[in-house]
Amino acid sequence: MAYDRGGDSGFFKGVLFGGVIGAVAALLLAPKTGREMREDLYRRSLEVKDDVELKLEQAVKRAEEILAESQQKLEHFRNEATAGLKNLEETATSKYGEGKDAIKGEKGRIKEAIHAGVAAYKDEKESKSDLS
Repeated sequence: MAYDRGGDSGFFKGVLFGGVIGAVAALLLAPKTGREMREDLYRRSLEVKDDVELKLEQAVKRAEEILAESQQKLEHFRNEATAGLKNLEETATSKYGEGKDAIKGEKGRIKEAIHAGVAAYKDEKESKSDLS
């Protein structure tokens, strides 16, 4: 089963939201004076703020790590593609040269065959003329 990176964000939001709701509910349901409640809310809001900042720093760090990994993979892929294209170019050049040489060889053989055919035709024509 694939690992869902998008689920981390939703999980942390849920934990954060649940923590805030739980803290507010605990403070509101606790028998305290208004001043004590405000102090508790203020203190708790600072804790939540610190928590959020920490999670944000961790998220930024992880995003930077993912970016660095992606750049390394892209560079590796680029190098492999460049090497593959170079190899393909060398192979194509080699095959082109082999084909060109083969055509030259066949061209010479065809010329020889034509000359031999013309010579045979002339010989045959002369031998028929001699018989007549």
